[in-house]
Amino acid sequence: MKKIISSFYGILFAFVSFQTYASTQSIPTKPSDWGTVSVKTTAEHTFKNQFSTYVRLSALTFQNCGAVLYTAPHDGELKIVANTAKEELDVAIFRAESSNFEQELTLGNAFLLAHKTVATGENFSVDKSSKYDLHEATRFQILKGQSILIFVNSRTATTLDFTPELTKSKSLEARNKVALFEFRKNKAGKSLKIVIRDAVSGLPVKARVNIQGLKGLENIYNGSDLTFDLITNKAAIISCDADGYFKADYTPKFVAGVDNVITIIMTSFDINENMRLEGVQFKEGTAEPMPTAFKDMDKLVDFMKTNTSIKIEVGGHVNAPDGQSRAAEKLSKQRAKFVRDYLVQKGIDASRVTYEGYGNTMMIYSDPKNEQEEQANRRVEIKFFD
Repeated sequence: MKKIISSFYGILFAFVSFQTYASTQSIPTKPSDWGTVSVKTTAEHTFKNQFSTYVRLSALTFQNCGAVLYTAPHDGELKIVANTAKEELDVAIFRAESSNFEQELTLGNAFLLAHKTVATGENFSVDKSSKYDLHEATRFQILKGQSILIFVNSRTATTLDFTPELTKSKSLEARNKVALFEFRKNKAGKSLKIVIRDAVSGLPVKARVNIQGLKGLENIYNGSDLTFDLITNKAAIISCDADGYFKADYTPKFVAGVDNVITIIMTSFDINENMRLEGVQFKEGTAEPMPTAFKDMDKLVDFMKTNTSIKIEVGGHVNAPDGQSRAAEKLSKQRAKFVRDYLVQKGIDASRVTYEGYGNTMMIYSDPKNEQEEQANRRVEIKFFD
């Protein structure tokens, strides 16, 4: 089965509301000491959502939640254990790049390390050797200054006592991939730290970082962890590109009075895998693109210019559940050709781009039930080659 990535930048981020938490007592106001900490929930809401669908902190929309935050005093391997659950619980553990809880909720970039539904009377223990509910072993490599956020969701009022353990290590893969860059004139003032991380592994990515809109900082830098004096400007744009990754553009949100950490997520591509151009849509029954199509096509142009050794096939697909037809194949090919011609017009060598129309032979939904399923069938995909 073909792997289809829904967009250039992976998971879509959702809005986080502070009102989703059970009470202000459940929201940590500062990092907890390393040691046993009780996480409490109330019975104000019903047990509503499962953590298993949450890949980023920003996706949390649950009710009745307690939380705790730890900040790593040194690099190490993380292990977390808890007492026996008195009620059924849902536990999620995230890794963040700062110890400012409110800021992490606002930005929502923290990585999910692990999640588990804990049955009544069951113990909870999780580390890199666990066999369930983990999202990459490297994510339990914690670097000094990074934070661990633990969330507990329950049907009823309950308490779970967590004890984290951090074993020191001098040879972490995560630490070995960090590329530091620091440019500060006022080290007594607040700082802006930009960290670039891989969307799947959570490991640092060395990228070319282009800062625009911050007076005194406008330039191109190289690194995975970059630190500057904090200069707020609403028009600031940070662009990152790295070999093997799609370009990422980010408009930062600054939080006054604290050291700001901006996490930029980079999505890599897989050779011989398919990626859907989510925004490339056409007017029904035609090869005329919608106005919104050009944004994703321009991103693809940038990617091709950065990754000069990559070749692609543009594949067109249509929604035609009534059986294969020449008309469906012709339309899908016209749409794929439009994308290919656009890339060539923007300076991409024609020898690097082929196109094909697949008609309705690869519909995601063979019997679409609604407009969303029809739209999923009506798509343009890219396959990458060396």
